Amino acid sequence: MSRNPTAGGLRAMRRVATGLLIAVSILYVIAHLMERTHPWAAFVRAFAEAAMVGALADWFAVTALFRHPLGIPIPHTAVIPRSKDRIGEGLGRFVEENFLAPQIVAEKIRSTDLAGSLARWMTTPDNSGMAAAGVMRALSVVAHSLTDEDLARLIRKHLLTPVERRELAPLFGKMLAVLMTEQGHKPVVAALLRRSADWIREYEPQLRDAVRDRTSWLWRRFSMDQRIADSMLSALDETFRTAADDPNHTLRLRIDEALDRLCQQLMLSPQFLAEGERFKKQLFEHAAFDDYLRRTARDFLDRLTSSATDGSAASASVARWLHDTAQTVLTDESLRAELNSMARSTLIRLFELQRMQVAHLIADTVKQWDADTLASRMENAIGPDLQYIRVNGTLIGGLVGLVIHIVTTTLL
Repeated sequence: MSRNPTAGGLRAMRRVATGLLIAVSILYVIAHLMERTHPWAAFVRAFAEAAMVGALADWFAVTALFRHPLGIPIPHTAVIPRSKDRIGEGLGRFVEENFLAPQIVAEKIRSTDLAGSLARWMTTPDNSGMAAAGVMRALSVVAHSLTDEDLARLIRKHLLTPVERRELAPLFGKMLAVLMTEQGHKPVVAALLRRSADWIREYEPQLRDAVRDRTSWLWRRFSMDQRIADSMLSALDETFRTAADDPNHTLRLRIDEALDRLCQQLMLSPQFLAEGERFKKQLFEHAAFDDYLRRTARDFLDRLTSSATDGSAASASVARWLHDTAQTVLTDESLRAELNSMARSTLIRLFELQRMQVAHLIADTVKQWDADTLASRMENAIGPDLQYIRVNGTLIGGLVGLVIHIVTTTLL
């Protein structure tokens, strides 16, 4: 069991001070007995007498801070236990005003490279791995704690509610316009054209049957239906495949024109606007849609939990991302400066909001201590220094008494 060295020093110094009081008391008795036959003993007696007075006075003063001397409830003793609540409030205010003051915190934080320090720590593989493991564990805990009702509420608040506030048709129109401006629709159109050609080959028997059913019996007698089907299927296949490979093909240009008109209609047409809002309302009110979103979110959380607990691949990916991000922060001074500014503003604001709570926490904690606990902790915190006051009082009191005796006998 470990022992508190401060408490040990306090006990030792207390014994020294008490022993010194006992020693001067014995010295006083001896000097008093010798004073009748040895005049010089009067000086020793004066020293010892004053030393006893000084020692007792300082013992009383030191003891009165923490408890009643000899257990006697003398007024204005046990100062610290009686003032426990006031001490707690004063200590809280002291910390709040002298350690958590916004200007002090701001000055300290502004001189610290918060982003750089964290980034340098994160570039060490062991540290980034440890941080990644902590992130994955935290995500796992959060995922386990969310019930289906929680998921439904989060989906409604953060996904559906923002969408409900936006008009759906203009939103889709703007997204499609941006996609076309950046030529992002061209690969999609080409893929759809190739897939259309594949569908023609895949459903060739059904298409031939449709041509035959729509051809008169006379033409079927001369197998003209087969020739018509061959020509039609070949022309469609060639058209789709050629258009898929040629961005400037007439069919591709016509498709682009149709998409341009669709963008305009989505963004400007009242009819499209009304249809989009009606579709959105029906979709969001459908129970199956809510159930689908919940199941999708739950599957995602389950996979996240599984990645965090069963394998290291996800954790390793997060660790690599943290490491790479840290390297970027260290090499990009403007990014580091921006992150530091954000972190400093956040921390300063946090201190401003929480400094009073910290002061209240200190005051409430002190108030919850019993009087003996507070006195013991403060006495141990101060340590042997208060007992040195007793020693000094004994010695200085004795010297003062000796000087007074010398002056008295010499001048009077």
